[in-house]
Amino acid sequence: MKDLHKSLGGVVGTFLALSTILGSGMMILPGTSYDTLARSAWMPWAVAALAVVPLLHCYAWLGRRYPSASGVAHYAGVAFNPVLARTSGTAATFALVAGIPATALTGGRYLAEFTGAEALTWLFPALVLGVATAVAYAGTGVSGRLQVALVIALFVLIVCVALVALGSNGVRTPATRLPPSGTFGMVLTSVFVAFTGWETVAFTFEEHKRPDIIPRVFAASYVIVVALYGLLLLSLFATVDPDADGLRSAPLLLLAERALGDVGRPVALVLVTGVITANVLASVLALSRLVFGMARSGHLPAALARLRERDGNPVTAVVAVGALLVLIAVLSVSGLVPLEHLFTFSGGIYFVLYGVGAAAFARLATGMAARAVTVLCAVTVLGVTLLAGPPMWLCWGLFAVLAVTVLATRRRNEHVPASERTGA
Repeated sequence: MKDLHKSLGGVVGTFLALSTILGSGMMILPGTSYDTLARSAWMPWAVAALAVVPLLHCYAWLGRRYPSASGVAHYAGVAFNPVLARTSGTAATFALVAGIPATALTGGRYLAEFTGAEALTWLFPALVLGVATAVAYAGTGVSGRLQVALVIALFVLIVCVALVALGSNGVRTPATRLPPSGTFGMVLTSVFVAFTGWETVAFTFEEHKRPDIIPRVFAASYVIVVALYGLLLLSLFATVDPDADGLRSAPLLLLAERALGDVGRPVALVLVTGVITANVLASVLALSRLVFGMARSGHLPAALARLRERDGNPVTAVVAVGALLVLIAVLSVSGLVPLEHLFTFSGGIYFVLYGVGAAAFARLATGMAARAVTVLCAVTVLGVTLLAGPPMWLCWGLFAVLAVTVLATRRRNEHVPASERTGA
């Protein structure tokens, strides 16, 4: 089987990472955390930002040495065995298949609420998923250039809104009083989702021209993400009361309206549309690469590993992924698959995959520094799992059930004659 074409440079790779990470969480989580903890809301964000560093180190280290479209599935296979590789890849596929439509649907709900056009609830998700599939079909180069333009425009717009808000209202000093531990833990668990996405970026690593700069891609995108979240929180502190109506559902709208007046609503619409579009573009591209990698390894039908001759793009995987995502979105809009369940499942599995990546790093890396990173990762994974409660425990349980199923299927196939497995 062929490898994917090496077409990504460091700059485009960094913007792909930013597109993947800055999704629906940016639109909601600053507001919900501020509503719950007032000006102490910065504390769980700071803890989450620090806690994710060792996990990012693991993925950067693995990506530099083992760049593969299968991402965490490949790392698990190299470090452990094919069973964990297939389990991790399947779990990642399920998480993205749930999370991408949920992000698109969140954008549709946001736009429908802003404009009063109820049809946008289903029309926007269908449109953005269709566009993302078409862009991924065009190739990584087209997708990368589009995401660079989108992210730069969004970054400039968000920074301008935040600076206007801070300039008009002044900076309100964040609180230093510690919130109750139970409430703090609940908010920490939710905001940690805002720092997931780098494990999804790993599915594009095979297309990097220079895997040795992957750690710099992670570092640059991490600094920008942390700065952007910090700026949004400070702007909310300065312009919005923590008990304001709409803070939990539309914090960006409140911020834009307080900072820009009548112009705020159209600006908020542009922000929401841009953030969701960039995130879905990056995620569909990443999922198509994962599906290609899984097919190439024999875990999915071989047809999904076909590459277009002229540019090495796995177009069969792209089309299959796009069709499936639209189907999931339609089922969710119809009420058959609740949106909240999609988010809970995908967010939990993303975190489980962080844990798998950390375990692979612990197995493959050597030296005192690697052991220290492993300990920090273990503390983070265990701490967030305990604080998150039953929803996270269920995701770990589902991962274990999937692993047992994969193992049982593998053992059953080993006892089936080769002529029967091939249909001969």
